[in-house]
Amino acid sequence: MHRHRIFRISRRAAALALGLALLGPQYAVADGPQREGTAGAAPLLAGSLKPINLEVGISTEQLAKLRERGKAAERAGRPLPKADVPFQTESRPERQPAAGRADLTFTEAIEFIEQDAERRKTPMNSRVDSYLGQQRTARTTSSTESGFTAQATAATIGETPSQALYDSCMTAGAASEAGRVYDRFTFCQQVPITADYWEKDAAGNPVDHLGTTKATLEVIAQGFEDQRTMRLFSQIKQGSVSYDWGWWDNIWTAPGVPLSLFGTCAPDQLDCGASRSPATLTWDNWNNNPSWAYWDISNSAAAGYGRDKLMPSFWRVEFFTESDEFSTDAPGTSPVQVVRCDSAAYIVGPFGADRSHGCVFPGATPVLTYSLSGTEAAVAQHILGAQTHPEYTYPRLPAEEEAQRDKRIPGQAINGQPVHYGLHRIHSTLNATDYQANREHKDGACYSTGPQASTYAGLGLNPAPDTSTQQCDEYPFASTLEGAASPDWDFSVQAVPTPDNASAGGKLIAYYNADRILAWDASLPYPDGTNDRFWVEIVD
Repeated sequence: MHRHRIFRISRRAAALALGLALLGPQYAVADGPQREGTAGAAPLLAGSLKPINLEVGISTEQLAKLRERGKAAERAGRPLPKADVPFQTESRPERQPAAGRADLTFTEAIEFIEQDAERRKTPMNSRVDSYLGQQRTARTTSSTESGFTAQATAATIGETPSQALYDSCMTAGAASEAGRVYDRFTFCQQVPITADYWEKDAAGNPVDHLGTTKATLEVIAQGFEDQRTMRLFSQIKQGSVSYDWGWWDNIWTAPGVPLSLFGTCAPDQLDCGASRSPATLTWDNWNNNPSWAYWDISNSAAAGYGRDKLMPSFWRVEFFTESDEFSTDAPGTSPVQVVRCDSAAYIVGPFGADRSHGCVFPGATPVLTYSLSGTEAAVAQHILGAQTHPEYTYPRLPAEEEAQRDKRIPGQAINGQPVHYGLHRIHSTLNATDYQANREHKDGACYSTGPQASTYAGLGLNPAPDTSTQQCDEYPFASTLEGAASPDWDFSVQAVPTPDNASAGGKLIAYYNADRILAWDASLPYPDGTNDRFWVEIVD
């Protein structure tokens, strides 16, 4: 009944997708469109998270002054003084331009995203439950394309991340090259760093290794839901600093050396801007300081791609020692990460709040969860059957086709990971033709009505749903490109109780808004790969 085709895209065609390294994980799964690999591209990510090194030099004369300062503090019985520079200012220095050049190639970008997807193996949290948290008592009307009535409980974005967010996100998965995408709006990471300090002669040549300081750099990033901005927080983990300079320098020299953290756009990329100065404290101050430095990373809609003005920004945290005494030879940088910003006017917040601009972290797998014990139980049972035993679902394949193949129904995730091709959202007005076609095929298969009734004659659901108590549920959803009218996939229909279908529909709409799943845009370069995908998992 449906035709199944395998897509490939050449590198030459891929080049048209310049810089759209923004989009969710690219998974090679059964029966899905395929894209040629990018072998030969320089990898942007290391295979494992090793300590990131910083190389710093100091002249013999300045070293003597620094040690004299330590001796004076020792004689006076006082701690070393704090760094005589401000912690952080709103002024942005010239050290790193706020925007890079448009030199990042599509091949490099795809290489980044492929590695990024491969290294993320832990499920991402969905915030749909927070959007629905009050909906059970506050719901006033049936679900519509545009929204819901629940109050969101997403983490607020201030000048420091909340302790609750820190505790939830900074789990074992954060201490990795990939870091952890906690949800579509929250990223965190712990990075081991090592700073080597050298004494240099008058010509700038290293003559003696003074010592090594080690610590853990912490990063939390939060995407705004109402602007094209991401807030990047960083600090040195309290209690993580250790010194290997020799016993006296460990006490009186090394702790007084300053360290600067600097959140910035990665160089040589597309539109990206960053705010605020480096944050500077001594190693000892960082080790005992509860405060976070922060910067805002943003991009503009004017430079974006497609209907929703999509644009990725690559970012990182640099760390270095620059002072009267020290000069950094090789600054350290945290692993490069990516945030995607858009201006999708149809994304709305609780009570119709404006969410027409926003930024998300695309490197994890968006998964909608339905429960077999929830208010959507009958729909969950239908979807589980369609995903695991499509051959038993309605509509049946014509006899001659059924003899040659089983039905193929996409979208399944297990334990937060895809096991089949993903689903693409469509919108009832932005993708009206596809949306209406899905409805017509569903009606033909479920009720033997409408323009497609003859297509499913003798193959559709029998008996049809009792409309006094039931509705026709379809999977994949009518709001997906892979729905009933898709030429590439099969679908399933089943009669379910009206309340279960209403609950599942409301949760789906809330999910689209809560996790900022954008609607299909055929104008994007390589649309099958650059449009958002999501998966559906059924749990007990």
